[in-house]
Amino acid sequence: MEFAVNKYYNPSALYGEALSVKNEIENARAVIAKRLGASANEIFFTSCATESNNWVFESGFKNKKGNIVVSSMEHASVYQCAMRQKSRGADVRFVPLQSDGRIDMDKLYDLLDENTSLVSIIHCSNETGVINDLKAISSAIKSKCRNALFHSDGVQALCKTNNKVGELGVDMYSLSAHKIGGMKGIGALYIKKGVSLQPYIAGGGQEYGMRSGTENVAGILSFAAAVKNYENKFNAQRAQTLRNIFISVLSNCDVKINGTATGSNCILSLSIKGIKAEVLQHMLSDKGVLIGLGSACSSKSRNNRVLSAMGVSPKLIEGSIRISTGIDTTEQDATNAAEIIKQEIYTLRGNLS
Repeated sequence: MEFAVNKYYNPSALYGEALSVKNEIENARAVIAKRLGASANEIFFTSCATESNNWVFESGFKNKKGNIVVSSMEHASVYQCAMRQKSRGADVRFVPLQSDGRIDMDKLYDLLDENTSLVSIIHCSNETGVINDLKAISSAIKSKCRNALFHSDGVQALCKTNNKVGELGVDMYSLSAHKIGGMKGIGALYIKKGVSLQPYIAGGGQEYGMRSGTENVAGILSFAAAVKNYENKFNAQRAQTLRNIFISVLSNCDVKINGTATGSNCILSLSIKGIKAEVLQHMLSDKGVLIGLGSACSSKSRNNRVLSAMGVSPKLIEGSIRISTGIDTTEQDATNAAEIIKQEIYTLRGNLS
């Protein structure tokens, strides 16, 4: 709030106060770069990961020949970008999913060829929490199409799993602050040094000429603060304990877990037989328990593209919910919420019988 209220200076100006704000931005950039094992000059701030993803598809494939390969579990912003390129005549290939939500690596390998220009595979599914092995995917890309650019949407993975971009083998990596407690309206795109990506937004040449528009100072600083906070407070074992509480309490409710046991321990996707998830969501909201119906970014759509790609039946998709926990969620919070969910499932089934 200090920078939003008391230090409302344009970081592109040359007076002392503005230069001080610019320095704070660079300090924040360094924090995020360190988390990724990247150099600060490889981090470019955007308004959100959706913008970052659009940047990749508009500039990373612009006027290029060849094909695009994306997974069938992508966030809506990547999927829609791919479909837009397809509508323009691009050869877009979708990697199918296995029943546990992981991409089919054999099919990925078959879809890649020497004409592949861009590959985009999400790091952690925002729908199911499934984590893709980006290192293995990068190796496959290098063996089949050495000149292709490899992009990953890393939003749900940030601070919750390995984000060292050098180890992952990605050329570009999209981020958003709000998934780790930062402000909404601020994101970033990691662009590996040497990767030629043209600016997406033209204007005053901010972000070293790569992303024009006056910087969102408060958002940028909140991003760095959120990274530090998550690094200090996130405990993977504790998060897994919270996930296990929900699974244990709800195991007798005739539910199906969507995804793998080795995925993100912060996301749990469940399909509950015999109910409509929208009705359950409203009932739980009245009880103070907030759940999702899949991706919050595509909640207006009743179809679940990712679960369908996993082979989940339409009836089960109709009863699919997503439970997420954060760094401040306690075991008692999880137990209380799980018991309320169980009770409302029983209530709803009673009403339907």
